[in-house]
Amino acid sequence: MIICHPLKLIFIKTKKVGGTSFEIALSSYCDDGSIITPISPKDEESRRELGYPGPQNHQTQTWPDGHEGTQAFFNHMTAGQIRAAVPQDIWESYTKITIWRDPYDAIISRYYCERVDKRDIPFDQFVGHFRSVLSENRRIAPLTGPNSPDIFLRYEHLEEDVNALGIDGLWTRFSSLSAKGELRPKHGTDPATVFAQHPDTADLIEQEAADEIARFGYARPVATPNPVTPNRTSAAISGHPPSGSGAAPGPRPDFIFTLSAGRTGTAWLARFLGENLNIPSVHEPLGLDAYGKEMPSIRHMRGYNSYGMDGPVCDFWEGKFAGLQAPYAESNHTLGKCGLIEALVDNGLAPHTIVIILRRNLAKQIASYVLRNDFFNITIPWQWYLHPNYRNNILDSSQLTPMGEIGVAIWYALEMEARYAYYKYLYGHQLRFVETTLEEANTADGAARLIHSLGHRGRALLPPKMNASNTTGSTTEALVDEIEVLLQRLSFDPDEVAKGFIQRGNRLDVPALPRQDATVGKVAAE
Repeated sequence: MIICHPLKLIFIKTKKVGGTSFEIALSSYCDDGSIITPISPKDEESRRELGYPGPQNHQTQTWPDGHEGTQAFFNHMTAGQIRAAVPQDIWESYTKITIWRDPYDAIISRYYCERVDKRDIPFDQFVGHFRSVLSENRRIAPLTGPNSPDIFLRYEHLEEDVNALGIDGLWTRFSSLSAKGELRPKHGTDPATVFAQHPDTADLIEQEAADEIARFGYARPVATPNPVTPNRTSAAISGHPPSGSGAAPGPRPDFIFTLSAGRTGTAWLARFLGENLNIPSVHEPLGLDAYGKEMPSIRHMRGYNSYGMDGPVCDFWEGKFAGLQAPYAESNHTLGKCGLIEALVDNGLAPHTIVIILRRNLAKQIASYVLRNDFFNITIPWQWYLHPNYRNNILDSSQLTPMGEIGVAIWYALEMEARYAYYKYLYGHQLRFVETTLEEANTADGAARLIHSLGHRGRALLPPKMNASNTTGSTTEALVDEIEVLLQRLSFDPDEVAKGFIQRGNRLDVPALPRQDATVGKVAAE
């Protein structure tokens, strides 16, 4: 991405749109204070040969008004992340531009760019499994809202749209470059041919990319392409002026969310935060109209854990965040299993947010699931927890599910422990995590430490227990003892499991491609 001060222009770089060539050309207009993020060594060599400025000011910067910053800028940064990192007057006064491409054509390019064809994975299988890539550019450059770019340059009409920017010589410099040469075969890979063979895949794209198809007038490919150019406007203008501030937050966060497995005291935490911080604090929005808007629906929960941050999941988060006003806290444990962390980062809210990782004694937590039969009816895991058959779990469940409901409950609790480690490992440098346990937070000292970590001072108020299980007595104690013995027999390190998952190239928000030798983290009995 580039922030070019002489042109007062911010380039938000989407994927598979010729963005690297455009970035190289645009860097020729940058001064010493402009921000240029690094690209590949081969492309940097091309930029040096042209005598254009290379990577600069992407780790520390001096803004035009003289004040200095230490924001980290990087390739394919989302518009929300950029907005949160730049001064408000820069975001509001500079023109934000990006490049957009027909989703039917872009996904074919991605298929060959990732060399998926060399792994004998059919195109339709790739799209079906990797469908979150269809919404990837919408995550980087939202079509609407305060983070939406001002101008969308259309890949299919770049000469027209680049010239419409009115920057002398830009098209000439851009059109002479060919960074990241196309790996796609020249014959038989045009959209009309490909989707004639895979009509169901075209249906999927039509569904997932409906908003951009309607916005830019893209048409479903047909076997005999229509040579008439679709009637589109020139560079598309978003018409949504930016609002709010991108300035760095103060010591107190604007937003507080919770990463938790559930049955860990999230209802109590919501009341604790409201009473001690004197801010709106919600546990779980359960109104009839809340599902799908404020609360993820079953489709969102299953979709994220099967396909990653696909279109409906991205739409859910954009809508939810648009309706929030700071300060605000929510201890809804379903959010962390439906892309909360990725959505905070993508939408630029990470610098303004603290995420509380709330745990409970693991054996008691698991016993609570078992005694409530939480994994007996499949709709409960779909809506509230996780299911061992999801495509994108970190922890292999095969050693535990043969034990029945108690094994599934143990798997789920350990999967969540692995996910806590996963998110801290990947996003700890972008987002502040505060960790506590229900047992600790329920003490005077632990409660005081928690509110201090949230930027507040003073004596902490301790609300009474909420949403506690009514099941007590010898049966519960015996079950807890049994679970503790089972946990002691397992060799499980959440940090090692999470790091192994990451090092194999896996991510929760973008499912790994299917491979015959695919493995996930395992637990072993001693």
